[in-house]
Amino acid sequence: MTLTDTLFSHDRLALFGYGLFETLLITEAGPLFVDMHWQRMNKGANFLGLNLPDEAEWVKRVQEYIDEFREETPSTFPYALRVTLSGGSPLANLPSQILFHKRSLPYTRAQYTLGIRLHLLLSPRNEQSPLVSIKSTNYLENILAKEEAIRNGAEEGLWLNTKGYISEGTMSNLFFIKDETLFTPALASGCLPGTRRQLILDLARSLQIPVCEGLYPFSDLFLADEIFMTNALMGIMPVRQVDDFTFPIAPLGTKKSEMRRLELAYKDIIKNASYLLK
Repeated sequence: MTLTDTLFSHDRLALFGYGLFETLLITEAGPLFVDMHWQRMNKGANFLGLNLPDEAEWVKRVQEYIDEFREETPSTFPYALRVTLSGGSPLANLPSQILFHKRSLPYTRAQYTLGIRLHLLLSPRNEQSPLVSIKSTNYLENILAKEEAIRNGAEEGLWLNTKGYISEGTMSNLFFIKDETLFTPALASGCLPGTRRQLILDLARSLQIPVCEGLYPFSDLFLADEIFMTNALMGIMPVRQVDDFTFPIAPLGTKKSEMRRLELAYKDIIKNASYLLK
């Protein structure tokens, strides 16, 4: 695997967007939570009938890319690394390829302090689609939805599903807190099983914060004490506004804020994960 790998024009990824991807957070110590990312890609590969290297080989290729890129272009950590598994071309005996793409993190310190704005998207998330359970490269719907949110002055969009229940952001999972209980849409809502979604659920239980996964109408958000989004790059991102409805944002480190408690504990997990990689 080298930096010069390219995609063949007859690969199903190029022709149809047939493939999978994972976005890893890369620290100076290495890639974080690679086991969770491999497991999700492996689940998707089984669903799509693609051949994915075993976990040890997959992690080895990721690390080789990181090391090679570090030698050729010294990087500022942390950064994002997208790992793509292409669909290949069975009729042409072209196997799936693993491709890498590095980029900087898109989030700012101000956003973590002040929170972001969500826009309620016009089109629903189809919770019956087979694509909602895998991280597919067929990502046009997400991109169009994110662009709609940006046009409406928001940093992220919020999908309801076809039944009107809260589902997810265009590139993130949603959580809200009410009366010191953590709520998040169940997978049945059509949301992606995010790696950080699972980490936050496990972390909340370890902190003895009650957790509820369910199907929630949009109106439940207006009763929330705090709202935040998660993904592999943003970690925990507070939400200050949903369209024209505003929410208070607790200052960083506030002990009475369940969101900030989770944020501090999540940062400790990141530090410990980085330490173990060294």
